[in-house]
Amino acid sequence: MRTMLLAAALTAAAGIAQAQSPTNRLPNQAELPSPSTSTTPNPGNDEVSARRKLEEQGYRDLRNVTPNGDGTFSARGTRQDPPLGARRPAGNPEVNIEIDASGRVKER
Repeated sequence: MRTMLLAAALTAAAGIAQAQSPTNRLPNQAELPSPSTSTTPNPGNDEVSARRKLEEQGYRDLRNVTPNGDGTFSARGTRQDPPLGARRPAGNPEVNIEIDASGRVKER
């Protein structure tokens, strides 16, 4: 009986000591990536920043802003301010827009 109590006390003490260790993992365990790690190849290139970039370039009424998995984004929207020298058609037609992996905006 005493042996069982002594073994239980030692096991409990070892568990408390393990819980207080700074790393709380074995040396051969790999560190998992933090949840804030971006899964896109171009960090900081998420839907919110893609929308912001398109709006800065003069696009409005943005729809279907989607990542393509290779660091690029596709969207549909209207161009409020056509490029210099371009004829302005009646109304603002909807266009397909793409942001490439380096951040350049172009109409498709």
